[in-house]
Amino acid sequence: MVVAILYLIDASLLFGYVGYTGVVGMLTIGVLAALKKKTVDGGLISYGDSVTTSLATYSFGQVVYTLFMLLLYFVIDPSLVGRMKSVQIERMDKYQASGAFTKEQYNAAVAGIENIGPQTILFYSIVGLIVVVIIALLIFLLTSIFVKKESPFKNSPA
Repeated sequence: MVVAILYLIDASLLFGYVGYTGVVGMLTIGVLAALKKKTVDGGLISYGDSVTTSLATYSFGQVVYTLFMLLLYFVIDPSLVGRMKSVQIERMDKYQASGAFTKEQYNAAVAGIENIGPQTILFYSIVGLIVVVIIALLIFLLTSIFVKKESPFKNSPA
């Protein structure tokens, strides 16, 4: 949803930090899903259930996001790859002008940007999906410490 809104406002917003607002939103929704499960289950949730619920919710959202982005790049607006390259090269020009890059570094960066094609987009989408799910797992392993609330009778002898 966030991606579609950013695309409609200005597609160049997808190529910067603003494009990551959806990831933060999905992380929040993952934690909220565990909290909701805790509420539904009478205020109790195990650590494992909290991690699983959060990660499953996040992963589903991230897969939908990745599929939508691939549709956006390959079906809805194939010119988006060219626009992304232009935005990235403009950023490199600014870095070059500010002295952040040597001429060789600038040329290497621009050559890398110009070589981006459909296979590159597909590869980085899949790898990116895997990486953000792993990062989310780490985040949910930490947040679930605070979300969990197990039954006090769980470990008592019968």
